[in-house]
Amino acid sequence: MTVIGLDFYGTQFFRSPGSVLKNISYVEMKNCIVDEFSIRENTENVNTSPDKDEWDIDTKAIFQFLGDLEGGNIQNSGLKIVSFQIRRRKANELNGYTLDTVKFINGETIEYTDYTQSNEEYIYSIVPLAENALDGKSISIKTSSDFTGFWLIDKTNNISLPFDKSIGDVGDIETSLNQGRTVIETLSKYPSIFYSEGEFHEFELETVIIPSEFERSGIKYEEFINSIIKEHRPFLIKSSNGKMFVCDVHSPTFSTPKNTWKGYDYGVLKISCTEIGGYDEYMRGEI
Repeated sequence: MTVIGLDFYGTQFFRSPGSVLKNISYVEMKNCIVDEFSIRENTENVNTSPDKDEWDIDTKAIFQFLGDLEGGNIQNSGLKIVSFQIRRRKANELNGYTLDTVKFINGETIEYTDYTQSNEEYIYSIVPLAENALDGKSISIKTSSDFTGFWLIDKTNNISLPFDKSIGDVGDIETSLNQGRTVIETLSKYPSIFYSEGEFHEFELETVIIPSEFERSGIKYEEFINSIIKEHRPFLIKSSNGKMFVCDVHSPTFSTPKNTWKGYDYGVLKISCTEIGGYDEYMRGEI
């Protein structure tokens, strides 16, 4: 470290002028880790103006390093950046996790594609890393993923899970209306058709679980589906266009297509749903 900019007197008892150092004009600090640094002789009048042109013997220099013991390493100034970390967390979480570490090449544009579950707000951060593994100041943005599909809602445990329309050519969601139609064969050429008052919907829901997300969201699906199988309670299913169905949820299946998308296998969770009542009766606890 070189300290420059003041006439420094000797440290002996009488501060002899014979030990003065002249012609020091600037301060240079390199390859060090500090938390607080000051130049001072008189602290009665501290000048904090950013426009001060020169140092006097009574000047105090104040360096704010955020208490992080990184020497004001806000942007890794003076330290060579060797890589960037890409981090992600949900907007309602304090801690996220590192998606990847990308090597820094000067002048090269960095692109990174992430795959997440739908209908969530995320905060992505880019963090420069120096040779000594010190983190620089991160740059963050908030974004959200779009969702088109259905929510499965458990009012008892206050849980909701999204089931989107999947990816690639995994089928769209089709809802069929059953109207209590009965066909009876007769001795004549044509059958007899009878209709009852029954009128209910049946459909299947699918969602894709990305491998990197399974520990964070896949287990949540798995535990919830297991509770559906064991408890056989009715659930509310709401679509993104506002339609609602109270359903018996059954016959869950989990399939893993072969390695056909983005270089790895993803999982498809499918459940069957049969409408068993109306929304008002469900909310009153009559179903």
